[in-house]
Amino acid sequence: MLEKIAEAKEKKLPKLDLSNYKIRILPPQLFELEHLEELFLDSNLLVELPEEIVALRNLRRLSISENDLMILPENLGELKNLRRLYLGYNNLSDLPESVGELSEMYKMNVAGNDLLDVPESLGNLKKMIKLSLHDNLLEEIPSSFGDMTALEELLLDNNELEEAPESLSALENLRVLVLSGNLLTGLPEKFGAFKVLKELVLDENSITSLPDSLADVETLKVLSISSNPLEALPPKLQERADKESLQVVLES
Repeated sequence: MLEKIAEAKEKKLPKLDLSNYKIRILPPQLFELEHLEELFLDSNLLVELPEEIVALRNLRRLSISENDLMILPENLGELKNLRRLYLGYNNLSDLPESVGELSEMYKMNVAGNDLLDVPESLGNLKKMIKLSLHDNLLEEIPSSFGDMTALEELLLDNNELEEAPESLSALENLRVLVLSGNLLTGLPEKFGAFKVLKELVLDENSITSLPDSLADVETLKVLSISSNPLEALPPKLQERADKESLQVVLES
């Protein structure tokens, strides 16, 4: 591992892959690679990410999936050039407020952790295109999520959400919204305001009714709502399903 770091320093390599090295603590030599743009630390044994990581100020991509991470540094937001951040399948229970300062971020994956909540500051990430927060313990989503207006995919399945904030309807570029495996009983009427939504996945919730306004989302092509106690679709939605302009999945 140290040889790879030394080679990256000598040749000023933009990319370094230290995945599958059983690393428990990052060596200090790593933080000397100020030229580094992509760093892969997947499938190691890291419990925390040290504050020194911000010395890698040119990082554009950071992947630390499948470790044992419990703590992220409060100064993570100093990585101003970071565009892609992968933290999936760790043991994180929260994210530092400073993630909202990662203004260039457009893909973030924090799936498969123990997140109980996420900071309001995430709404500051105006360039975010895909956000994966599935398979966590989230009970609510900040209303500020509606400010991530570039967002195209939002994956919130397999959490503990009891409601979806109506502010999500302000996501004018959202194409895919996955909310399956939660505790939802319904959806906000404002969800009819989505402009380009194509796929809405609501399987395995406790939904008893859907708003009539969903039929107004002309771009909606797939509505998956299997394993819910829903007795019937609203008339307008049923009409669209009958005309085959909308595929409705009622059974898994």
